[in-house]
Amino acid sequence: MTDVRIPQPSTEGAAGAFTAVTMWGLGNVLIAAIPMNGLAIGTYRLALGTLIYLAVLYARGGRLSARVIRAGWIGGFAFGLDIATFFLAIRNTSVAIAVTLSALQPIVIAGAAALMFGEKIQRRHILGALIAIPAVGLVAFGGTPTSDRSLFGDVMAVLALFAWAAYFIASKKARQTLTTMEYMTTLNLVAFITVFSLALTTGVLFQPDGQLDPGRALAIVAVVAIPGTGHILMNWAHAHTTLMLTSLATLAMPVISTVGAYVFLGQEISWLQLVGIATVLITLAFVVTGDSKDLRRQKAAPASE
Repeated sequence: MTDVRIPQPSTEGAAGAFTAVTMWGLGNVLIAAIPMNGLAIGTYRLALGTLIYLAVLYARGGRLSARVIRAGWIGGFAFGLDIATFFLAIRNTSVAIAVTLSALQPIVIAGAAALMFGEKIQRRHILGALIAIPAVGLVAFGGTPTSDRSLFGDVMAVLALFAWAAYFIASKKARQTLTTMEYMTTLNLVAFITVFSLALTTGVLFQPDGQLDPGRALAIVAVVAIPGTGHILMNWAHAHTTLMLTSLATLAMPVISTVGAYVFLGQEISWLQLVGIATVLITLAFVVTGDSKDLRRQKAAPASE
């Protein structure tokens, strides 16, 4: 039995995580604009993703073995639940509420990072979360009030928060033994089975807002290409930095979604939202800079001994 390496922050891992979050933030704007049921979007998105990752995995000489599935199925199941609940939330409540609740993820993950992966939670991580999470609330709720909120959507957003946290934790564990492509293939396959089962049970695929047409099919391809690629980058980053840093990086997602809605959908940004955006970005820069300094000290330590 091999020892599990305690993860350390790295510049490459941080860059991968923040690029992934940027793609997810833009993907939220795209998903909200697709005139389809959330479960249907998730089903088609995961079906296409599964086919692509299977083709790439086998083309590169990999195989979807029993070992790979055993190591990755929990993350795939959690991802499927997250896709189902978050896509339903984003179609039945405001994008702001959905992404703000998901931004509470660092609170759920902090304990797991320390207990399961031996990560040292620095004071700046806790301080960063305490400052950035309320700031995310300003980004989400500081704009013009909307009437697209529902209790069902809010409940789905809360469930998505816990599924999202479970997905991050399971992904970190799976990446200790699986390559990025092995995990991405298993992830999408198990998530597809999960979401397709829910969609089939509820019958949404046979309803008008669950069926594909050329425009919707093109939008699904874009979902796979943009936020889907973000998942590749984030799952690669899990092996190159800490779970706490990747979790804190997701606090930038509501900022990117809000700016994306302003640029692409013409939605206004209020001064309160601007304050929240600035606070989140400054706080994340503070955390990442601190991690970078620790990394440089760790690299310099052996030379000075």
